[in-house]
Amino acid sequence: MEKPNPASYSLLSKLHSKATELEGDSAAAECMDHLAAGIDTTGDGLCFLMHELSLPENAHIQQRLREEINSSAEKNFDQLPYLDAVVKEGLRVFPPIPMSFPRYAPDEGTMLDGYFVPGHTIVSCQPFTLHKDPVVFPSPERFDPQRWLEDKGELERNRMFFAFSQGARGCIGKHLALAEMKILLREVYGGYRTVLGKEKADMRLDDQVISSRPKGQKCRLKFEKVI
Repeated sequence: MEKPNPASYSLLSKLHSKATELEGDSAAAECMDHLAAGIDTTGDGLCFLMHELSLPENAHIQQRLREEINSSAEKNFDQLPYLDAVVKEGLRVFPPIPMSFPRYAPDEGTMLDGYFVPGHTIVSCQPFTLHKDPVVFPSPERFDPQRWLEDKGELERNRMFFAFSQGARGCIGKHLALAEMKILLREVYGGYRTVLGKEKADMRLDDQVISSRPKGQKCRLKFEKVI
């Protein structure tokens, strides 16, 4: 049976193009890496973000998000600035992977903050710590999407945003994860309001080495149709 051709816009189509030299198994492995990197942790991040949006003190944030979504039906999901700000702030406050990201220093060594680090030394940093820098993120414990819409400090905020790491070794699932989060939030909050469910859940961030989950292993929300 002849295999169907993948859609032209898909990752598989690009991997099969003449621009790459990947064989079938390698292309499948590459797709698996993107899916693994951009799905499981995405669900964890959405869990914390939607719970935060459902808190009574954040009702105004949810309302502003809904207004932007419903007034921009003709726009693509990545053309909504407040939606982007909400997603970034959720990933800042609740990084799905809070663990440290280890890296080797270059063979010739390097200078870090005035200190010389010998070559091949393992160094690391983590999103949870970087995202709590009060100089870059004033009132770092407060959930405030508005901070991402301000011109002042924009360059430094984006430089310190480490939810997907940075550079050549950054998460390959970044674009898939962001697309998934924005599309889901747009579909939900365009027509529904979320509030906390009656059953209380322990939503403290629990570091499970690879990803973070609610300590109580559940998130209870109620979805109300907006007329």
